[in-house]
Amino acid sequence: MKNRNIAITLACIILGLMLAWQFKSITYNSKMASLENKREDELKDLLIAEKKKTEELSKRNAELEKENRDYENARGDDTKTVENLKKELERARIIAGLVDVKGKGLTITIDNSDTVNVDDTDILSVLNELRASDAQAISVNDERIVATSEVRVAGRYIMVNNKQMLAPFVIKAIAEPDKVERALKMVGGVLERLEAYQLKVNIKQEESILIPRLDSSVIKTNLLTPVAPK
Repeated sequence: MKNRNIAITLACIILGLMLAWQFKSITYNSKMASLENKREDELKDLLIAEKKKTEELSKRNAELEKENRDYENARGDDTKTVENLKKELERARIIAGLVDVKGKGLTITIDNSDTVNVDDTDILSVLNELRASDAQAISVNDERIVATSEVRVAGRYIMVNNKQMLAPFVIKAIAEPDKVERALKMVGGVLERLEAYQLKVNIKQEESILIPRLDSSVIKTNLLTPVAPK
């Protein structure tokens, strides 16, 4: 009986050790599987990130190659570059009013009546309406009007670009003639107000109008300092 009990005890111990070892093995395998899965996910994330970075670098490389080709083409074609610079310079001179220009448009003549003289505000109201109607070039008595032009009363004269003028005032504008004439003649518009003041006003559409360049001495830049772009 005693030997039998010892045998059963030993069998239980051995079985317990086997179960413990089996449980430990299962736990270890589970942990390893979990770590492997986690590592696999991390590797996938890293792979996706690297792939995205590679795509971005490839895209930027293509952009730089294009910029380099454009630069090489521009540098290799000096004639084209010079021509483009000339066109930009000519456009800037036109905008600044430093060259004669011509085109279709209309002429507005404003003259004194027997009782009322033309005032600077009358001329300014016409100029403002012309600008609002997209006139691309304007002159008053062949004096080019630009952003810095002044129109003001000085005694019996009206000064335009520091030049003395008397009526009649011939205002020329290069623009869409029909569009501008409709704007001037609209109800309650500039023409109606000028006629209400009893001034003499005449509007004539022109197929070709010549507007002379501005006297460059009118433009002052001695107080200006260019600011480099940021």
